[in-house]
Amino acid sequence: MNTADYNHIVNQVSDGLFRYALKLTRDTESAKDLVQESFIRLWTNREKVETDFAKPFLFKVLFNKMIDDKRKNKRISLMETLPEKASANTVFGEDKNLIEYAFAQLDEKQKNIILLRDWEGYKYDEIAEILQISLSLVKVNLFRARKKMQQIITNTDLDAKKEYK
Repeated sequence: MNTADYNHIVNQVSDGLFRYALKLTRDTESAKDLVQESFIRLWTNREKVETDFAKPFLFKVLFNKMIDDKRKNKRISLMETLPEKASANTVFGEDKNLIEYAFAQLDEKQKNIILLRDWEGYKYDEIAEILQISLSLVKVNLFRARKKMQQIITNTDLDAKKEYK
């Protein structure tokens, strides 16, 4: 990978990588640090990483770095809200607060898979590589996460739906 390829990847991937990091950490400065560390590692490994695999490489590095930081600091960072990609107050015809509430009920692995698949558009095999889990686990967890969110959305009473923010 040469400098022009690297710069093209930075321009193409940085926003999505930052959104992902922000949802993982819920802290702007930590997210910026994770993104910067990911790009530094890409540059360091530019001879080993093919241009076509740079984007999954960046997400994988970012995820692993976040886990390392979490373990090192012994703090738990849970994602509480959906990415702020939608500009309207509704997403998929449902109240945004309700979807955020349902999303917050998922475990961390399910949240990561939902973010990578439904918001970042990764394929199942790419998600498996990024999260270092099997392809079947990706599919099972995605199915369970969607089903759990659907059950929460259908079974949550109206007052709880409006109060969650």
